[in-house]
Amino acid sequence: MSHRSLAALAASVVFVLAACSSSTTSPAASSAASSAASVCKETTDAGAVAVAVADFEFQPAAITAKTGQVVAFTNSGSAPHTATLDGGQCTTPTISAGKSDGLVFSVAGTYKFHCAIHSKMTGTIVIS
Repeated sequence: MSHRSLAALAASVVFVLAACSSSTTSPAASSAASSAASVCKETTDAGAVAVAVADFEFQPAAITAKTGQVVAFTNSGSAPHTATLDGGQCTTPTISAGKSDGLVFSVAGTYKFHCAIHSKMTGTIVIS
């Protein structure tokens, strides 16, 4: 391979690597990412809305709460569970038997959720 060909190949590699490592994000994409991240957050605070996790189901499976209220999931069964939004915006850590954890929402909407360990466990949270 000639010196000229090697130089052209090296320049091409540098250009491709520079393009791949660029972290430019459009304002719209940045806004969407920040709003998705701020939909809810995990909390260990006491819940205003109680949800039992027992017999491999959420009780109730249809939950209604207001923004700022904690939806508390209490595991009364023996298997560990999570409460994870289907869109992945937030989740509880694994909740062991006899333990509780919660989610607090800052954006009104309807959110489908599931247990990340037992995918057939599902529910819906409506935040007003």
